[in-house]
Amino acid sequence: MVLGGLLGVVAGVLAVGGMAKLRAPAATVPMLEALRLPARPALARLLGAAEVAIGVATYLFGGPWLAAATAVLFVVFTGSVLRLRAAGEAAVSCGCFGASSAPPTLVHAVVDGAAALVAVSAAVTGAPGFIEMRPDLPAAGVAYLSVSFVAVGLGVALLTALPEALVAARRTPGSAGTGRPVRSFSVEAPLT
Repeated sequence: MVLGGLLGVVAGVLAVGGMAKLRAPAATVPMLEALRLPARPALARLLGAAEVAIGVATYLFGGPWLAAATAVLFVVFTGSVLRLRAAGEAAVSCGCFGASSAPPTLVHAVVDGAAALVAVSAAVTGAPGFIEMRPDLPAAGVAYLSVSFVAVGLGVALLTALPEALVAARRTPGSAGTGRPVRSFSVEAPLT
């Protein structure tokens, strides 16, 4: 059941990313262009629709085939982030979450890779989805849904806010043109 819960979180993050692409497909176009794929909003929408469909179905039903489809998508995402980094496309947004996307960082690749590993493990073991787990969950699964909601939000933050913060931390005042950040702080003497 634990692996089913983890798969649910991964599937939820996938669905949220898909919804963001459907809402703001233009934000994904620069990433498609950097990967030398057809850079069209229609392709971003198609990818988003597939992510929503696979994410929601995986969350609800689980099982080896849907978990495998989720794993394939996260392997592709991991490869795309690594490819963008290798090509020096750090200024291009990953496009994962539409307008809320972040630059492709190593953290992003690691989180995508971990999501792929969870989905592969779930595919191998045939981890259940929410509908199959629900009869065994307390309070008809309400607590499970609540925890899933929070965990998906944290997963999205790991892929958006954290990479953005890491990139911003490198852009400290005084770093322009020097190639290295200048960090300064002061320690005030305690009041006596």
